[in-house]
Amino acid sequence: MANTFSPTISWYAKVLAIVLVFCIAAFFTLSFTVKKLPPSYQLKQPAPEITPWLN
Repeated sequence: MANTFSPTISWYAKVLAIVLVFCIAAFFTLSFTVKKLPPSYQLKQPAPEITPWLN
C-alpha cells in the first residue's frame, strides 16, 4: 500500500466545481420541465391570506 490516495486542495476544488455544475444543471432542467407540465401541475402562488409575510 505504498500509493495511498491523498486529496489536495485543487482536487477538492475540482470536485466541488463538478458538484456545483451538476446541481445548477439539475435545477434548470427540473425548472424547465415543470414549466412544460400541464397547468394543473404547475406551481401556484399561495393565497395572500395564508402567507401575509410574503406581501
